[in-house]
Amino acid sequence: MSARRGRRQATVQTPAPMADANAANAFSAYFFAGAMGLIGLSIVWYFELPLNFDVTDREFNPLTFIPVVFVLIALYSLLKAIRDTLRVRKFGTTTLVCGPAIAGRSFAGSLRSSRDLAPDGDYRVQLRCIRTYRVGGPVVVASGTQRSTYKDELRWQETVVVPSVSIQSSVGIPFAFQIPPDALASKGPPIYERVHGNVRWILTVSAPMRGLDYYAAFAIDMHGAGRSE
Repeated sequence: MSARRGRRQATVQTPAPMADANAANAFSAYFFAGAMGLIGLSIVWYFELPLNFDVTDREFNPLTFIPVVFVLIALYSLLKAIRDTLRVRKFGTTTLVCGPAIAGRSFAGSLRSSRDLAPDGDYRVQLRCIRTYRVGGPVVVASGTQRSTYKDELRWQETVVVPSVSIQSSVGIPFAFQIPPDALASKGPPIYERVHGNVRWILTVSAPMRGLDYYAAFAIDMHGAGRSE
């Protein structure tokens, strides 16, 4: 029975390897860009807005700028999607192998690229804690619905510089962080969501390279200091 309990504890202590979020971020950005573009075009079609941007014209309608905003958001999201797609094609997939993330303890592991990289500088591994909070109370808009303003607060951040000449990225880029005892535990989904009190821990690795810089991001499930192993 003790051996079985030890195997169960070992499973808890060693999370499964995790792939970076570049491919998932690209898919989400493509979807968001398409949705924003479709909304912008639908506004023009539904309200039969003339594409007249001459503010001196008597027939000028200020509402014409509303679909333009949606289209600009779509273009920005599309550029981000293309960037993440190019990263996947250039660098492949980066895998995170690490121990458990618990407040007050050391969080260590390695990042392994599927292809050997030759960066022009050192690797920078950064761990951040971001908390989302609501500013003020809900505001009732003209449509009768309630809307709130949210902001992100950086609660903790640390960066580890790993010399690129001393390692092989496909073998592993090592890192180790000492998490403070009062660190906030993860709360909410790993992706960004406008929810008051949402806490995200994000691990990123980057390095300067010719053309597109190397970059990979991971959502870390941080546990409170009272978690047992």
